[in-house]
Amino acid sequence: MTFRLITTLSALGCWATISAEEGILQFNRDIRPIISEKCIACHGPDGKKREAGLRLDTQEGAFAPLKEGEGYAIVPGKPEDSVLLHRIDTTDEDEVMPPHHFHKEVTKEERKILEQWIREGAEYEAHWSYTPIVRPPVPAVEKHQELVRNPIDQFIFRRLEKEGVEPSPLADEATLVRRLSLDLTGLPPGPGAASDPEQVIEESLNSPAYGERMAVPWLDVVRFADTVGYHGDQNQRIFPYRDYVIQSFNDNKPFSQFVIEQIAGDLLPNPNEEQIVATGYNRLNLVTREGGAQPKEYIKKYAADRVRSIGTSFLGQTTGCAECHDHKYDPISAKDFYSLAAFFDDLQQWGVYQNYNRSTPDLNGFNNDHPFPPELVTRSSSLLERIQFLESQAVELLAQQGIPEEGEEKLIELKDFMEKHPDGWSVMEAKAFQSSQNTPGKVLPDDQSILLTGSPRKDDVLAVELQPKGRNLGSIRLEALPDAANAGHVGRDASGRFSLSPSFELLVPGEDARPLKVRFAQADLDRPAKYANGDRRSLSFDGTWFSAPARFELPSDLTRKKATAVFCLEQAIEIPAGAIVRAKIASADIGRMRFSLSPRLDPVPGHDAFSPQFRAALESSQENAAFHLCFTPPAKLGAGYGNVLAGIRDARGGWTRTVVSNSIGKPAYPSRVLNRGDWQDESGELVEPAVLSFLPSDSLPSDRRLTRLDLANWIVADENPLTARHFVNRLWKQFFGSGLSNVLDDLGGQGEPPSHPDLLDWLAAEFRDSGWNVKHMVRLITESHTYRQAAAHREDLLEKDPYNRLLAQQGGRRLDAEFVRDNALSVAGLLEQRLVGGPSVFPYQPAGYYEPLNFPTRKYRASGSFQQHRRSVYAHWQRTFLHPTMASFDAPARDECAADRPMANSPQQALALLNDPIFVEAAQALGEVVTRELPEGSDQQRIEFLFQRVLNRAPEEVELASFGKVLDSIREGESELSPWFQVSRLILNLHETITRY
Repeated sequence: MTFRLITTLSALGCWATISAEEGILQFNRDIRPIISEKCIACHGPDGKKREAGLRLDTQEGAFAPLKEGEGYAIVPGKPEDSVLLHRIDTTDEDEVMPPHHFHKEVTKEERKILEQWIREGAEYEAHWSYTPIVRPPVPAVEKHQELVRNPIDQFIFRRLEKEGVEPSPLADEATLVRRLSLDLTGLPPGPGAASDPEQVIEESLNSPAYGERMAVPWLDVVRFADTVGYHGDQNQRIFPYRDYVIQSFNDNKPFSQFVIEQIAGDLLPNPNEEQIVATGYNRLNLVTREGGAQPKEYIKKYAADRVRSIGTSFLGQTTGCAECHDHKYDPISAKDFYSLAAFFDDLQQWGVYQNYNRSTPDLNGFNNDHPFPPELVTRSSSLLERIQFLESQAVELLAQQGIPEEGEEKLIELKDFMEKHPDGWSVMEAKAFQSSQNTPGKVLPDDQSILLTGSPRKDDVLAVELQPKGRNLGSIRLEALPDAANAGHVGRDASGRFSLSPSFELLVPGEDARPLKVRFAQADLDRPAKYANGDRRSLSFDGTWFSAPARFELPSDLTRKKATAVFCLEQAIEIPAGAIVRAKIASADIGRMRFSLSPRLDPVPGHDAFSPQFRAALESSQENAAFHLCFTPPAKLGAGYGNVLAGIRDARGGWTRTVVSNSIGKPAYPSRVLNRGDWQDESGELVEPAVLSFLPSDSLPSDRRLTRLDLANWIVADENPLTARHFVNRLWKQFFGSGLSNVLDDLGGQGEPPSHPDLLDWLAAEFRDSGWNVKHMVRLITESHTYRQAAAHREDLLEKDPYNRLLAQQGGRRLDAEFVRDNALSVAGLLEQRLVGGPSVFPYQPAGYYEPLNFPTRKYRASGSFQQHRRSVYAHWQRTFLHPTMASFDAPARDECAADRPMANSPQQALALLNDPIFVEAAQALGEVVTRELPEGSDQQRIEFLFQRVLNRAPEEVELASFGKVLDSIREGESELSPWFQVSRLILNLHETITRY
């Protein structure tokens, strides 16, 4: 049993706990800095602990020499000589502690405990979470040894033995399988799923759905969102960070590496793109474009946000409490707060991301439509996978359509072309070249590219005559190639960039030139001319191709990478014998270029025109698809193909932008201790980067300024006792509904002492010693008897353990918002799981919900069915206008880090389940499934089918009768809706459906 004591230190926010069993007093904070006249100090001016006890100082700001034992606040073994008790007992208004104006009193019982503690030797130790992690011995158990599956059970059973409580039996197999599936993947077990729990665990851990499920609480704790939060709440480009998180969990990346890459991936030696993408973590704070905002003020807001994030994400500490003053309950000083903030002083950032009144000169020209730099231009594996998937979809769709009689001859020509040019591109021979401004240039015979050199020449138009090789022309490819003659760049501008405006015509002997009309043009690497709310306005480059990078885009060597544009013609052209293609390129600064043709009408820039799916179709019974992709204009191929083509174009060749960290030199606003957080007060001490002063930091270098990489390494160092405890505590919550310490974001003084402290330390030690292996910890938890117990079924525990802190049973709980939606889509057979990762999708939401959003104003367009039915982890996250169904089911807005979610039951939830179009769609689909699967089935058989599919169990007799009555009432009514749609709607709204037991 633990008592909270209000001692003479309460005026400073100090308190202590004393264990009746151990007889040990724990202070909630380091009390060394306390040196005012009427306060207590336990250390001398040299910082060393005084073995004789705590001393009372007698002079403001300094310690006066005292005789041994004289004036000590606490004299171990001698309460009569301890000033602490005299100060509590005195009636002198100037001496009594706590002072009366604090309106706190030490009760007689509390004073008695203090006296007893002093009499027994006055031993005390640090707060439990600040002590080193030492693996405790696994306790022996006397009872239920046959139930023990791993050490977790031994810790739990030992406590149950002391409390005289029996563990619960195992849950039935069907319940356990559903529990495991929901906990590990966020999805129910599907038809034909494994029934063996061990197999379920392994299949789940190896499923992409595992990473999608594990990502949700992580995205909460790092406040991931698609928008910036403040004022206009504009969009930011950040989805590759979410892909990184999902892939990291699926790959079982060591948590230590996961931490380091997010905080300081850009500072690692030779970082790869994945590690730089990970640093988007540092950019997830709220930012502003408001016209009246003060840049310096918001720089300080961003710094404070990051310090809070470090505390919540990695340490389980309420670091934000020290922004204005020393923490009232934990040993985190204001200097600690601003020293942590100083780690991020090196980030390239702006207080206001717009050039209002020239307050941010660097961002001249940036407005509410622009992205938020700096950004990384990166090849997205999820977009590349999407392109391949959609290519397959295109083949499937078009293979069903017939072809004209002359189509067979065209297919023969395509096969002949593919044999000569497997990638679908044929380089055209450059026959002649001319520059209107006499720019030096030549044709390179080795690859038929045209090399131009020298400084840019305004108004230059380059005319190139090209000899095509092939009879059919559907598109033209222009490659911009880097060359040593232009310092390794693709362009001749001083920046290494170029811009160009092309046109094409066909020259047939004896005829006038025929213009080749371009229907669509797209490049893989470019910089858009216009933006719309954080992203490019058009999928094409609208006539002029501006090469990458745009301002503040990374990496700096983009001008040294090949860039490709494709020009898709309005219709396929059959090239007459002897014809020439003439390209006219208006460009002052292109460096080296090469032209190719393909018979395909809509190739992807930077990719083979003949994709693997195209080649497979041309060599199989699906060859009709190849014909249409080359000879039929897309407008004549139907809306289905139009949607697929739009999706392919939207993937932009697999390239995307994402906000990242970029380290710069001297910061514009270096960190200093702010007096009560006042950003205008510059009287405070300038601080260097430093970790929390009350925790060990021997692993950190002392001969140079610390960096974010040092911070990241310290967070996962063995000497840091917080990180491992914090993560396993949050992981425990995922599988039991609450943490071993139930205040997930606060392992400090205002948190909750763990229900099983030795188990928490054993788990933390196991996690650290396993190499920070997350899947290992998940297996340990899910394989334990403790996890596999039946849930919330024991009346004998209602009074003894109403909150299940003894863990004598499992706890039922409602699914998180994302999984409520995913569960409905899954059982209805609608859930789209063929792709992992990618840009956010836009679920259905009420019309006009975004009307209050301005700067810029915006309209909400729900995604099409393919995107609409993807997992909810990919839902667009608008911080100031969170999707209403997500909000109804307690998802956080993510304007602040959220280590935990509240669980509420409200009428709005039932209304959302009944009326949100996605749940209506799910009910309709589920009704169709039951009638399709059981076309001749009886009502009872169909109800049993629904229960098995949705709840993974058979219905009870009373449930069969109840659902039968519902069916009868529907059939007696005048509704034109299918009775099985209505019944499906009902079962999707059951409490059990959205609850995990």
